[in-house]
Amino acid sequence: MSEISIPCFDAASSSWSEVKFGDKNDFVKYLTGIFKEPGQYNFDETALLFNAEARKFNKDGVYTIAPFRSKDFIEYWDDQKNKCRKGVIFRSPNGEWYLTRDYYMWLNFLPIYDKEEKKYGFAKVRDAQYHMALYEMLAELNYKHSAILKKRQIASSYFHMGKLLNTYWFEAGAILKIGASLKDYINDKGSWKFLDEYANFLNEHTAWYRPSNPNKVLLWEQKVEVRTGGRKMNKGLMSKIQGMSFEKDATTGVGGPVSYFFHEEAGIAPKMDKTYEYIRPAMSSGQMTTGMFIAAGSVGDLDQCEPLKHMILNPTANDIYAIETNLMDAEGTIGTAGLFIPEQWSMPPFIDEYGNSLVPEALEAIKQERAKWQNDLTPEQYQLRISQKPTNIQEAFAYRKASIFPTSLVSHQIKAIEEGEYPQEFIDLDRDLNGKIVAKKSDRIPITEFPVS
Repeated sequence: MSEISIPCFDAASSSWSEVKFGDKNDFVKYLTGIFKEPGQYNFDETALLFNAEARKFNKDGVYTIAPFRSKDFIEYWDDQKNKCRKGVIFRSPNGEWYLTRDYYMWLNFLPIYDKEEKKYGFAKVRDAQYHMALYEMLAELNYKHSAILKKRQIASSYFHMGKLLNTYWFEAGAILKIGASLKDYINDKGSWKFLDEYANFLNEHTAWYRPSNPNKVLLWEQKVEVRTGGRKMNKGLMSKIQGMSFEKDATTGVGGPVSYFFHEEAGIAPKMDKTYEYIRPAMSSGQMTTGMFIAAGSVGDLDQCEPLKHMILNPTANDIYAIETNLMDAEGTIGTAGLFIPEQWSMPPFIDEYGNSLVPEALEAIKQERAKWQNDLTPEQYQLRISQKPTNIQEAFAYRKASIFPTSLVSHQIKAIEEGEYPQEFIDLDRDLNGKIVAKKSDRIPITEFPVS
């Protein structure tokens, strides 16, 4: 395995260098060591440098004032391209953080609509999005796929379109696909419009001009037709981005190799499990994993989110990168799951100046908000609202109707039964000569214990 070299900024000395890892395993060990959770990353003033290029653009209207094609111009854009392909390590006396390639590019070169400020600008540093980017990087390096159950309004679509665009913009021959249960989730009314916004900005304001042909909704190929010696030729990276919906068929467009497959609105995708199984061969060669499936979404109706629920709660069986979490339920039960992004992570206004989640304060605010909801809403509406702003995984998938039984206890009981925590014993019931019911232990074998030939 080849050596991995990552650009590194040391805040103490205000200097750039390269950090080298002997191979991929060394890099994975490093990332695993710095992977925590929002509220624990402890960003300091160094985080103000994470998006330094975006800040520069906001101030000056350009990324560099170096003359076009001058040595300084070329060096600047080559350096930024290197960071957008490898990511960046930032060090300070208080800690160390690695920004993945897609997160670095997203923060600095891919503007989004800021709903808080009601204008277009660049994404702010947020530890929940940093955490999501690290999770996906670890999944890819461990040859696993990604499943993300999230609260609403975490800019997941913006981020993941940026992730696909990063690969499309810089890698040759990449095949990138976006899928959803409905076409409007991914066409120019949905996430594809973010790709258009990104591409237009990059082509106008950076040195990385990338024409596409075709260049239409749901199909791009990075190439341009040129004439050389009187002959027409295509030049470019030949990477492709293709969109598809599964309204009629869960297997639409799943053929051919795939570098990344992003399933949009995974929480309202009742056929996603079938799509996933059909597309897995396109992301492997024999027993080697060559691509990654990414499912991300908030929950919709319970009958629509079953595939995402199964991926989140049974990650190992689905080749999903599993992490240990104490957010399984309100009691803090520790378990393994796919990535869960709860309401209390990166919840405005409970975010400090450097992008750290103020989790205890957010949880207290949520508690007070829910107390008001209980007084104002019907039980069914209350359960539905909580499912869209969950603080733990159980809340996201909880039964939405009013129930005379505590839903948390019922969920625990169902889980215990599903996992076989209760021993089985067959009892024969009969009546004696006086008509009294008599129970005795049966010698029958439970059906699950019959030998299989």
